[in-house]
Amino acid sequence: MRLGRYLRDRAAALCVTLLSIFLVNVVMAGTGMDHDTVVLLDILLASAAVLRVIVDYLPRRRFWNSVVEATSGDGTSPLNAVELLEDPSFVEGEITWDSIDAVARSGRIEADAARDDAAEYREYVEAWVHEVKTPIAAARIITDCNPGQVSSSIARELGRIDGYVDQALYYARSATLDRDYVIRNVRLNDVVTDAVKAHARSLIDAGVCVEVKELGVYVYADAKWIGFVLGQLIENAVKYRSSAPRLLFSAQVRNRGRASECVDLAVEDNGLGIPAEDLPRVFDKGFVGQNGRLEGQKKATGLGLYLVKRLCDKMGVGVRMESRQGSHTRVTLTFPTNRT
Repeated sequence: MRLGRYLRDRAAALCVTLLSIFLVNVVMAGTGMDHDTVVLLDILLASAAVLRVIVDYLPRRRFWNSVVEATSGDGTSPLNAVELLEDPSFVEGEITWDSIDAVARSGRIEADAARDDAAEYREYVEAWVHEVKTPIAAARIITDCNPGQVSSSIARELGRIDGYVDQALYYARSATLDRDYVIRNVRLNDVVTDAVKAHARSLIDAGVCVEVKELGVYVYADAKWIGFVLGQLIENAVKYRSSAPRLLFSAQVRNRGRASECVDLAVEDNGLGIPAEDLPRVFDKGFVGQNGRLEGQKKATGLGLYLVKRLCDKMGVGVRMESRQGSHTRVTLTFPTNRT
């Protein structure tokens, strides 16, 4: 709180003080008091007025400055702002402190209730996913025991359902990734191979040719979560494929031997590509872009790449996308090669 702002706020009181000093001068002059005495009284009254301003201003400055700092949005939650405030020694400061404390307590109660509701909903989704996977697995067994064109079509749709169920599960868990995240030194070739096998039916049905190059490097990551991320990229490559679809996995080590050493895993397809104007928003939640509005793709949800970005950010894995419409799309995942 600056002095000028304080003086403007107290302008009326200061004007009354000055007017009082002027009236005292008028009265003393009217009584015939000598000039030196009047000047001395003026100095005493002015000094008292200045001292009163200083004594009144300093505690207010400390308190209001602490309010500004606590609510400036520098990373401190507004719900904890009251703990950072100076103890006020004036009435309006105490009223303000009590008001902020009441709002913060109410906000904390509401935030705790919202967290509890979110946790309960997440637990419900996880339980539902595990329950619904049982009939899906049973249906798969039935189709495997009754081979034929109809069973093959049903199995293909069951695969899609299973993919959407997994998407719901990982979306629910993405808010609390730390509960189910285990960092291990994993070989990229093993992670990619498992992801390709898990989505083999989609790749085979679409006639996608898969190529793997130089994936013998090791990185620190969670194989299960990265497998899900790769699965989303594989399904996108299948969904937006070209007439002769190809999917390439390749890895490259950058800054070898340095503290910043990392591995880039590129997942590249030769599909439809993404328009340049859509690229900045491909990781936005619910964004489907022009490709998602094409005939046969109108059921796109816009959640796949959003989950890829969300999970990678949670795991500390970099992700970026490059694409040219009608040519290719390349998604690059950047992994650390050491725990630090």
